[in-house]
Amino acid sequence: MITVFTPTFNRAYALPKLYESLCSQTSSQFEWVIVDDGSTDNTKEIVLNWINERKIDIRYIYQPNAGKPVAHNRGVAEAKGDMFVCVDSDDYLVPDAIKCIMNCIKKIQSKKDLIGILAFRMHADKTPITRISDNSVKACTLSDAYKRHGLSGDTMLIFKTEVVKRFEFPVVAGEKFIPEGYLYNKIDKIGKLLILRKCLYVCEYLDDGYTKNVSKLIFNNYKSYVIHINARLKEIDKGFDKLFDSIRYDSVMIAHHEKRIIRKAVYPLLAIIGYIPGVLIAYRRYGNLMNSDKK
Repeated sequence: MITVFTPTFNRAYALPKLYESLCSQTSSQFEWVIVDDGSTDNTKEIVLNWINERKIDIRYIYQPNAGKPVAHNRGVAEAKGDMFVCVDSDDYLVPDAIKCIMNCIKKIQSKKDLIGILAFRMHADKTPITRISDNSVKACTLSDAYKRHGLSGDTMLIFKTEVVKRFEFPVVAGEKFIPEGYLYNKIDKIGKLLILRKCLYVCEYLDDGYTKNVSKLIFNNYKSYVIHINARLKEIDKGFDKLFDSIRYDSVMIAHHEKRIIRKAVYPLLAIIGYIPGVLIAYRRYGNLMNSDKK
């Protein structure tokens, strides 16, 4: 069975499309775990109605508003499926998505180095979001897919549940966001993903979604972001990547007028080299937020 996990917050208006897509699946070998992160709209009411319809297996979990990382940690802990996939509340699946995943599971189970599947995404108008230029690659890590095999765009990631259960997003008091890459970078160390060149996941980038609000999310949750950047700096090998991440570290610390930025850095020398670019990026990316924060 597959666990389809959806974290949601005040998305009662968007969830029906995802529900309809799950009801239309050609395979019923899945559960839908919804973690409601403190919604104040009628999310609970509509989900309970769906549960009563008994068309698909739904488990609804409510938590006080704590952010997507906490919701994700809870969803992983509650997952009962062999495979785990996160589908956001503003997105949905094509009718044979579950069946396609099920067809890949035997391949994954037969090879110890495979820990999941990398499938493709598309827009509602069927325009592909995910592209990969290397048509010969059959399996690789997520980072290698982007760096060595010409992968571009967002992807659909399906992991073995036993693997994703090994990790949690860190939780910082007063903050509710950390880039998903924090988790993916750690999972990357475990094994490879089978490349499934088919669009199974349909995206609708809403105005209140992550993609259109990334700078604001980083600024408002900068301590978590620094944890993510520092974890990357300790894991990556290439000097250029380390410098780039050091600049990103500098920029967000400068934006919040943090003290002892160099002393706190994972690589103090790179933080010194990246300081001036960090200042420029801080004011370019977070300038408006810094001004509004002063007010």
